[in-house]
Amino acid sequence: MNKIKPFIKYIAAFVAGIILTYFIVNWTEKDTKVEATHTIAYGIERLNKMVVAEQNYANFYSHKSKTSYMGDLFSFDKNLLLKVDIRAQASYDLKQMKVELDSINETIYIRSIPELKIETFSDVEFFEMNQSRLNQFTKDEINGIKKRAVEEVKKTIDQTDLKQQAHEQLISNLEDIYLLAKIYGWKIEDTTKYAQELEQKVKF
Repeated sequence: MNKIKPFIKYIAAFVAGIILTYFIVNWTEKDTKVEATHTIAYGIERLNKMVVAEQNYANFYSHKSKTSYMGDLFSFDKNLLLKVDIRAQASYDLKQMKVELDSINETIYIRSIPELKIETFSDVEFFEMNQSRLNQFTKDEINGIKKRAVEEVKKTIDQTDLKQQAHEQLISNLEDIYLLAKIYGWKIEDTTKYAQELEQKVKF
């Protein structure tokens, strides 16, 4: 009987060790899961910004005209030289991005990415203006010239290059989500048109 008691103690200690190990492992796994969820959520939150590519263009635009009297016997010239600065901007507003986290199934769902938006911001400066009292620029005339000047400079904008720059920045930002998923062993369900490109960049 005395020989059995130590044996029972060993069995009890062994069982207690197994139970304790189970709780420690389970608790550690739970902590790791919570940490992963928080880190991924924070990483996605940091992406909620405007991804912008910009290009600046500057040019001069000149306008000349004259008013004649008695055929061409008397004429009064006027000219206007404008300096046009244009900032072209291509952007993705990632605040509108739809991403969901499923911590139970350890999956990130990327539902949609906002479309590219291209905008231009112009600034027109009077560089030189000559006119006579008998042939002066009207307010409507000047506004029309400024509008034409801006449109002419807009034609020089390389939208292809601008779009490519914005696209590269977008992919660079989205890569962060894929890298976080890879680090923590999560899956990604990406239904956007960028999925294939991102999967090639970040091999799972």
